[in-house]
Amino acid sequence: MECNVGLKEQKLRVLAGLTLIGIGAYYNTKALAAIGIIPILTGMVRWCPVNQALGYNGCAKKELEDYT
Repeated sequence: MECNVGLKEQKLRVLAGLTLIGIGAYYNTKALAAIGIIPILTGMVRWCPVNQALGYNGCAKKELEDYT
């Protein structure tokens, strides 16, 4: 799996996932909290199947060299 999630996008994904989990916990909505796991995982792994399907790559070449 090649990196296709940039550093800024990674931080936003993790923050969005934590927010979804928090909202799900506040309103006692398990489905919303479970959906919050997806952006956290894709942010941590720095690979997203949706980005790959769309042909989007948020990683810069220099960033890729530093990551590997």
